[in-house]
Amino acid sequence: MAGPGVVQADPPVIGLDHTHGHFSAEIEPGLAVTPGQRFVVRAASLLTNPLFGKSDEYERMAIPITGPIHVTGAVAGATLRVDIHRIGLADRGAMVTIPGRGAFGGAPLGRYGRTMEISGGFVHFDEDTRIPVDPMVGKIGVAVPGPPPVSSTVGTFGGNLDCREIRAGCSVFLPVQVDGAYLYVGDLHAAQGDGECSMTAVEVEGEVELSCSLVPEVTLERPMLVTPTSLFTIGDGDDLDAAARTALDDMLALVTGDRGWSREKAAMFLSAAADVAVCQIVNPRASARAGVLLDYLRSRRLRETFRPLVPVVNEREEDA
Repeated sequence: MAGPGVVQADPPVIGLDHTHGHFSAEIEPGLAVTPGQRFVVRAASLLTNPLFGKSDEYERMAIPITGPIHVTGAVAGATLRVDIHRIGLADRGAMVTIPGRGAFGGAPLGRYGRTMEISGGFVHFDEDTRIPVDPMVGKIGVAVPGPPPVSSTVGTFGGNLDCREIRAGCSVFLPVQVDGAYLYVGDLHAAQGDGECSMTAVEVEGEVELSCSLVPEVTLERPMLVTPTSLFTIGDGDDLDAAARTALDDMLALVTGDRGWSREKAAMFLSAAADVAVCQIVNPRASARAGVLLDYLRSRRLRETFRPLVPVVNEREEDA
């Protein structure tokens, strides 16, 4: 199953002919993959839009997502693991501000857009300011049944997570909502601070090499993330407080199940050992993450389920 924007290559490539504005289950898949198969997703950005540079109506330039990708064997209720093997970026990025948007108080930000060169491992923000390149994926999620969410929102399906930990070498775990999963990916950033406080990061075209697998006997309510060192729960909400509570509640449930501790003891542990951080605070739904080191996991089942794509050094061997 491959649409006209798919390059027949090894690994196969789904291109910009398959960009959309919603996480829809009604769009014909542009690519079908089997578990373990590598594939490449090409992602659009602000600079892909022909309006950029001709208009400052940035509200009309929402960054689309590429997909959907049908994952063989994925059924509603399953857990999909998406491994990120490589992120490649173009050599130029863009940022914008829009009045009434962003996380700042005081006078509204003005309407402003600019482009910047990306070279030598840096974003050249201006003549004497360089920001280290730290490639990440802003939007990754699966389709939902019924009315599709827009690409700029976040929820149980994933979506516009804007979590800066979603880099090459990481794995995103998503609760499958429809048979086939219908995975979408997009919104690459050359650099983003936690919160994406002006509304955009350094938005850039590029491509992501991925593979998917199904996680047996695991049911998730919301996205999770594994990096080479840490495990993160990701929550969303109407505001940052609600998003952080959701992420912490999910981590509390995981720790009590892993250790057999009371909620009170597990809460103390998280207060001492977990990090809570904002992912995105500028869209109608905020997102936040709670993270602990993988080394704290005790049960063999959890260590196998959340085994990182890049192995952890000195991983604990004891079993619960």
